[in-house]
Amino acid sequence: MGNSVLDAIKNRRSVVRFEETEVKKEELETILEAGRWAPSWLNKQPWIFIVISDRQTKNQLSEVVPTAFVQGLKEAPVSIAVAVDSEEDSHHFVEDGAAAAQNMALATHSLGLHASWIGVFDLENQRNSAEAKAKKILKLPKAYRLVAILPIGHAKGEIPKKDRKPLRRIVYEDKFSQQ
Repeated sequence: MGNSVLDAIKNRRSVVRFEETEVKKEELETILEAGRWAPSWLNKQPWIFIVISDRQTKNQLSEVVPTAFVQGLKEAPVSIAVAVDSEEDSHHFVEDGAAAAQNMALATHSLGLHASWIGVFDLENQRNSAEAKAKKILKLPKAYRLVAILPIGHAKGEIPKKDRKPLRRIVYEDKFSQQ
C-alpha cells in the first residue's frame, strides 16, 4: 500500500554537505509552518525557531557544536535552531521540540531540500556544554533549552543510503520478551 507520508519518512536523509544555492523565502516559510503545527503536550507549543543565515553566527555555532555536521552548518544557506521554553512545560518540552524539528525535517524533504539534525540538547544542562555555548551565541534566555539545529539547503554530493532493522527485531506483542 502506497502512503506519501511513510514514503517521505523512509526517503528523508540527513546530509552533511550543502551547495550555496539559496533556500527560497516561501520554502523557508513552509518549513517553519510545519514546525508550528507539530504536536505538543496539552497544545502548549513551547517552541521558538531562530532562523540563522548570518555567516558569523553560523561560524560561531560550528565552533561549539561537537559533531560530524559542522561543515554542513557552515555551508547551509540557512539553519533553524529549535528552542523550547522549559518553564512552559517542564515535563515534555524535549519531546515537543523534537516533534517540531522532525516536522521541519520532513517538510524540508518534501520540498526537494535536505537537512541534518544537530542534536545539542544536554540532558544535565551543564554550564560548559555545547548547548550552553550555543544558547549564549543565540542569546537565548535561561528558561529556553536548545533541542536541535537544522542546517537546510540543497545537498552537495551523493545522498547517503540507509536501511532499518526489520520490524520482527523491534516489535513485541503485549510485553517485551527475549527472542
